[in-house]
Amino acid sequence: MATVEVDQDLCVGDQICASMEPEIFEMRDDGLAYVVDGMGELEDEAMIEAAKEAADACPVDAITVSE
Repeated sequence: MATVEVDQDLCVGDQICASMEPEIFEMRDDGLAYVVDGMGELEDEAMIEAAKEAADACPVDAITVSE
């Protein structure tokens, strides 16, 4: 299992995570990225890898994927 989090204090709203993995990340009205409700804890290995790829793509390292 992995926990996925977005630090809104670091997020700059470039939308790359939401465009890469819209089932895990979403942009909200404040212009920042958030983890989609129910996706904060992932068990599926493919989804965990997808979250890690989005985290790696984040230009400000606002996404944390902890196993």
